[in-house]
Amino acid sequence: MKTMKDQVTSIEQSKRLIELGVPVEKASMVWHTMPAVIGRSKLQIAEEGHVGWMCRNFPGQYAPAFTVSDLLEKVLPDVIQDAHNTYELTLEAVVGGGWRFCYTPVLTQLEADNIGDEMGDNLIELLCNRIEWIVSNGYELNL
Repeated sequence: MKTMKDQVTSIEQSKRLIELGVPVEKASMVWHTMPAVIGRSKLQIAEEGHVGWMCRNFPGQYAPAFTVSDLLEKVLPDVIQDAHNTYELTLEAVVGGGWRFCYTPVLTQLEADNIGDEMGDNLIELLCNRIEWIVSNGYELNL
């Protein structure tokens, strides 16, 4: 059974995305970190526009949590282009479990190996990896 924690970035994944240039304000949830004595974190929905403020003003208590929706709608571009082609975002469930994520040429709809075809069981980690790939290959995020 999938829980909400399976649908948001961990604190470590969020830090990785921020290092790649994803603004904290793109997150719609926060992790509220409990005191070290308790040693756990609680996930909270934050009002739009408050995530950045909470994380900036209380960095020891709050960390952004990006949802699948945040990453797909606010960060990943629907289309990327190189010198020769235009590619559309393709995300599909794989028979037997997991996900396939790639950018496919608009005209042929064949998978483009050079644009990164990835499969994985954890959708959040897959999206984080794709954002890292986009940035490291010089494409722009949808910011």
